[in-house]
Amino acid sequence: MADVEKIIEDVLISPLESVLLHVSRGVAQSQLELDKNSLATQTLIDNTGDLSDTGITATWYHFSEVELELKMALSMTRVVEEKSGGLKIIRNRLFAAPMNAHYQNAFKYDSTANSMIKARLVSIPPPVQVRRS
Repeated sequence: MADVEKIIEDVLISPLESVLLHVSRGVAQSQLELDKNSLATQTLIDNTGDLSDTGITATWYHFSEVELELKMALSMTRVVEEKSGGLKIIRNRLFAAPMNAHYQNAFKYDSTANSMIKARLVSIPPPVQVRRS
């Protein structure tokens, strides 16, 4: 692997949509783990006579809203895709790299020029087609 490719891999330069998708999946996975824990606790309560007789129930936790603030170096790259028949599609693609010392040193990046991406994930009820009847 070339030195430049290794540096790029080390600083985790990724398409912006990939970064946001992975962060969002992390939140979803965390919610799933919270749900599994509450379900396991409720199962334990239900299967323990002394506990189930008292009417005790498991506590459920829910991320109703998650705010993200990512400080990153953003760069726009033009991507040319060649299709059959000589057709070329030119798209701009936004790439992001987290602000860390390795990135700053490798690319002599001035951290005062970084970008901040703010996003808010909010829970909503599932669409009607997904709900169980």
